[in-house]
Amino acid sequence: MELLTIPFMQNAIIGGMILAVLLSVLSLFINLKNWSFITVGISHATFGGLAIGFFLGLSPSLVGGIFAVAVGLLIGYISKKGDIHEDISIGILFSMSMALGVIFITLTPNYNSDLFTFLFGNILTMTREDIYILLIFSILSIGFIWINFQKIMYCCYNEEVAFVSGIHTGFYYYSIITIISIATVLAVKLVGVILASAMMILPVAFANQIFWHYKKILITAITFSILMVLGGIYISYEYNLPSGATIVFLYSLIFSLLFFIKRLIPKG
Repeated sequence: MELLTIPFMQNAIIGGMILAVLLSVLSLFINLKNWSFITVGISHATFGGLAIGFFLGLSPSLVGGIFAVAVGLLIGYISKKGDIHEDISIGILFSMSMALGVIFITLTPNYNSDLFTFLFGNILTMTREDIYILLIFSILSIGFIWINFQKIMYCCYNEEVAFVSGIHTGFYYYSIITIISIATVLAVKLVGVILASAMMILPVAFANQIFWHYKKILITAITFSILMVLGGIYISYEYNLPSGATIVFLYSLIFSLLFFIKRLIPKG
């Protein structure tokens, strides 16, 4: 209960729970489309945008968001056209963005350790303004997904049939990529660039070990994600550990335990 009396911990808990819900919802589509590597590419590309923001003296989150969306849409475009294999295009953009980040860090006079917070995250620096932005974006994003859920799911399962059925598959394809890109930037403050993709992959990967129906998967993923964020914040506070790394480690540990326990139990 002591945690609830500290203002910056209140911000961390509220912001972490909102982000857990948003990323769990996106995790459903990421797993259905096998976009795990795309989220890794986008999260690392964000670093380049953040560094450019520092160099120009602009809001790192704003520049990082624009950069992440541009990279995400470019990855999607290349993947759609099929001129270059998706993995190769992600690898190229991933490397280029990280290289740009390092270059602009070097060129930034008197840059400080705040930039490294973006690499590994620090949820304790979350402010009320961050929470408001996160809440508004989450409501808009989840609202869009809720209204168009059946069409988006149709596109995920069979994009060609969805297109023949009259669904604007390109619109939903790029819309989800844009939402994922912006969500990645918002997740940076919680777990950092390096670990942001894990929070988009593990929730549904965990739930999928238990259930097959998407509604049960989604509910379980959201519940699991909220518990992992709260547990990670508590453990990091209690033992003076980095919050982002603790949260992701807890995600991975529980998933690994479930994975192996499930395989030890005889089928039938």
